[in-house]
Amino acid sequence: MLVLHGVWRGADRLCLWAEDSARPATPPRRPGRPPRRQPHPFAVPHDDVPDELAGLAAKAAAVPVTLLLPTRAGGPVASPELVRTGEELADRGPVTLRPWSVPMWEYDQDDALAVLRDLDRVPVTLGADLRHLRAVADFAADLVSRGRLLPTVLPAGDKAEPGAAAVWRPVLTGEDAAWARSLALALPPVGRALAEEPAGTVTARALDALVDAAARAALETLSEGEELGTGWRGALTG
Repeated sequence: MLVLHGVWRGADRLCLWAEDSARPATPPRRPGRPPRRQPHPFAVPHDDVPDELAGLAAKAAAVPVTLLLPTRAGGPVASPELVRTGEELADRGPVTLRPWSVPMWEYDQDDALAVLRDLDRVPVTLGADLRHLRAVADFAADLVSRGRLLPTVLPAGDKAEPGAAAVWRPVLTGEDAAWARSLALALPPVGRALAEEPAGTVTARALDALVDAAARAALETLSEGEELGTGWRGALTG
């Protein structure tokens, strides 16, 4: 059984990874003291991607990322969606947080939007963290479709670009603001396993980047004969 997970990394990166129930629940025992950060024992590795995930992996950059995960009896606790049997289900001691090195597939914000909105085609179970990111992507696309966004400029240093960057940002008022707060409150703990940041910060970064990606995707669909400047003047004055 495969369970696909997702975390938002920094300002504009989506990282996916997967649990595999066929892999061992704990790392192999070795002489001496174990390292502080060990490879996640049942995460799908970069060099052995199953067919169900091959399409996703082919579009991404392979990166190792450290996650702070619940740990018990020497191994990370499996997500509720991952089905294991036998003694692996037994309660074998207290749960603590430990860093684990997890192989991930990383996407920029444009590819992230397409991936998140097309996950129905992936024949695996989705974790709660990835379902949450799908909801954020759907909200971003909805905001853009209703024109609830504005262009702005980020000063130099706010993104990877050396100079200032032009971006689209959501306009959140009324019910949209309430829904954005609900999304932040609904972020599963594993969604913050990459960095110890408030749920509101993580969700806001993802929403900002996905609105920017959705706006650019929408502009690309304009017909070649349409005057974008004329359209904007009409929208701003009408």
